[in-house]
Amino acid sequence: MIKIEEKPKNIPVIGDYDVAVIGGGPAGVSAAISAARSGADTVLIERYGYLGGQATGGLVILIVGLTDGKNQVIKGICREFIDDLFKMNAAQDVGRHVLFSPEHMKLLFDAKLVENKVHPLYHRFVAGAITGDDKIRAVITEGKSGREAIKAKVFVDATGDADLAKYCDIPFDIRPKSSLKPVTLGYRAGGIDIKTVRGYISQNKTYFERLIADAGITVKHGGWIRTLNPHEAWFDLVHEDNIDCTDCNDLTCAEIETRKKIHRLHELLKNNIPGFENGYIIDTAPQIGVRDSRRIKGLYRFGEKDLSLGFEDTIARAPNYSGKGNSSVEIPYRCLLVEKFDNVVFCGRSISVDHQFLDMFREIPCCMATGQASGTAAAISAAQEAGLKNVGIINLREKLIAQKALLFNEDSELCNYSSTP
Repeated sequence: MIKIEEKPKNIPVIGDYDVAVIGGGPAGVSAAISAARSGADTVLIERYGYLGGQATGGLVILIVGLTDGKNQVIKGICREFIDDLFKMNAAQDVGRHVLFSPEHMKLLFDAKLVENKVHPLYHRFVAGAITGDDKIRAVITEGKSGREAIKAKVFVDATGDADLAKYCDIPFDIRPKSSLKPVTLGYRAGGIDIKTVRGYISQNKTYFERLIADAGITVKHGGWIRTLNPHEAWFDLVHEDNIDCTDCNDLTCAEIETRKKIHRLHELLKNNIPGFENGYIIDTAPQIGVRDSRRIKGLYRFGEKDLSLGFEDTIARAPNYSGKGNSSVEIPYRCLLVEKFDNVVFCGRSISVDHQFLDMFREIPCCMATGQASGTAAAISAAQEAGLKNVGIINLREKLIAQKALLFNEDSELCNYSSTP
């Protein structure tokens, strides 16, 4: 590989905080809010001009993974946001899931940051880090303002891709791209007679599957569902395999190919499915949906033996999709921490879990739950000027419970998210 030398530069430090959260998806927003509510001067760094990650920019507008099929397993900040969306008339129950408006979610996330005095730094892509004395000292961002540095006592990696692990040489796992989960480009279409389309597809499933196969689509994940708006549907059907989302070339290919598939699919549906004759594409997601990339090698790795276990350092729970063990699983704090540095904590889908169980931990509610735990732990660490490994687990769990996080099984509570909490 040909290389070119870049001259050393003096990078301006634009802030020095107690806690710096990297990534403004659901996990990062939860981390930033919980850190600020725990007394930390907190900054949230986000590469786009809005918050929400896959929930907003990825058009993943259906919140799944709230329950174990019967009982709630995740509350806390996630439940708070869902309740607020209902108050805004921007959410509906769909079975045991919640359908929401992504534009209202963006607005709500902005408002929550302002309300909790979190410092937002949008349009900044974290592109490196400065380390020393066994700590991360600062992260380096790139953007229209140029190259800038942000210092903090404690860092929360909510990038989803464990970017700080790469920049700080922290051990991580990533599968060969042939065995990574597919990426997906969501889109919305309007002008549809939802009832007619749904009835026709339900009676002609084989034909529908053959039709979308003609668009180059094999249904492995997702489907389609109405949105909150009349005559409008959201499609989660257009996937691309063999994509490593940490490779810009792969991402470029995925964006181009999935957009082509969407337009091919739309024309086939419009010409062949009754009720779709007047359909039109409203928008495709501004960011492609990623399920799978780097996962840290944490102090503890969640594996098959843990499907029925409880932990003394449980900081969140998740529904169990494996068909083995309990109906929900507990997530130990150690899955969020790494050996190399004691002032960085990870949350979201990059935590330390076996690849075969990733689906349990990558959904929006679980990401928000681990985000809430990581932000709270970071605030305690910054206040005590102690490493994250030395955060008292009893104190951390008490604070999470006080924030209405659900760490224990509540068999008596049924899942109804539209009811008054």
